[in-house]
Amino acid sequence: MNINVALRARTPKLHFTRLCLSTARPCTTLPEPTLHVGRRSGASVSLVCRTAGGRRGREFALYEYREKVDSRELPSDASEVHFNVSVNEGDSGSDRLFCCLYKTKRGCFSAFSPYLKLEQRDVAPPPPTPALPPPLLSVEPPSGAVSRGAVLSFSCSVPALGGQSGSRPGPEGDPPTFLLLRTPERAGAPAVALRPQASRAAGAEARPGVFAVGPVTAGEQGAYSCMYQISKDRGAVNSSVSNTVRVTVSDAPPAPTLELQLQTDVWRLLCTGSPSYPGAVFSVYAADGELPVDTRRASATEHRARFPVPVQNATAARYQCQYSVQLGSYWSHSERSAPLVLTKEISPTPTPAEPAVDLPLVLGSFSAAVLFLCSVALAVVIARTQVKAAAEKKKKRQEAQFWSQVHARDHVVELTLRRSSFSSQEWVGGGTETTPTTPPLWNPLTTFTAPLHPR
Repeated sequence: MNINVALRARTPKLHFTRLCLSTARPCTTLPEPTLHVGRRSGASVSLVCRTAGGRRGREFALYEYREKVDSRELPSDASEVHFNVSVNEGDSGSDRLFCCLYKTKRGCFSAFSPYLKLEQRDVAPPPPTPALPPPLLSVEPPSGAVSRGAVLSFSCSVPALGGQSGSRPGPEGDPPTFLLLRTPERAGAPAVALRPQASRAAGAEARPGVFAVGPVTAGEQGAYSCMYQISKDRGAVNSSVSNTVRVTVSDAPPAPTLELQLQTDVWRLLCTGSPSYPGAVFSVYAADGELPVDTRRASATEHRARFPVPVQNATAARYQCQYSVQLGSYWSHSERSAPLVLTKEISPTPTPAEPAVDLPLVLGSFSAAVLFLCSVALAVVIARTQVKAAAEKKKKRQEAQFWSQVHARDHVVELTLRRSSFSSQEWVGGGTETTPTTPPLWNPLTTFTAPLHPR
């Protein structure tokens, strides 16, 4: 009997001894098997060692690194064998390498399979916790459309309790924790979780799963949903999210008026809204209908719309109208008008309805008239002041010209000088009386050169 010893290397470089016992005919090199992960169950993993090339083996062996950890000798040849390997939680940080080989009935050994690295993700996770049924969310009022300042009441209930907003006990009998989620209308805004505010009636205890939201503002508008949590050994378990309830908060415009009007011998329905909302969208409804019979948009300067009388089969029918305005990113809808009864066979012949007094239009016209009169009066005062100033300037200019002409004249005065000395003969003969001649008078203000003599 010959003994052949062969050394085979695998990564990492390890040397294993293969013994082939041959009788008359030596063993040929058998192809290496493959090793892969099979079933996962709890803390154990099934490793499958499978032959290649249609070969079959009688004995299979499993090695961890260099040490043989398990082997199977079969009563008949097989192409694969399952090995169960236990995995502990403490092994998550270490590398575990496995390989296998097989031996035929003749005693020929195969090469070692490539190493298989067993990682933590190959271990079966713990069995999942049964999913909790989603709750049911309802709101009061059911439509979800409220005005600013109203209070909303949400009820988050578990369907298994017959629709009652109570608690479903956890493992220790503790009631679940309910959460109300709000997704704002603004794109990209995160959801907000609201804690329940239990409503309290007189002499009644708080009910879990009931939320009171309000007085509401535009910030509370959006889509609402709820969920609940149950305490488990490993922590809180969340349920699925409930159905979505949409809440619309608006400043409702005043209700419109609907009347029958005769216009150019044709009956029409006139729906008049608030003058504060021109260009609104008007709709006519049957009194018991949810969908509009007709919808029209008013012009940018009008706050009313006219509709043709709807064709009706009944003897009498009631109609209402409503208008909607866009406030920012949402639409605000007014309340419906009072019902208007239209008869089919007998229709009174009313005189054309006198147009109602449009107070804003009257006030605007009066303000325009007052402004026009004030403008005219101001223009008159300004013109009169300018004319008066021009007259004053002209008068001053004329006076200045007059005085300049007066002062420009040549004032020449001739003065007659008489001799006042006497000779010695005349002084000696003083017996003769000499009467002095009165000098002529001269007025310095006169422009004449001739002297003035007194009369």
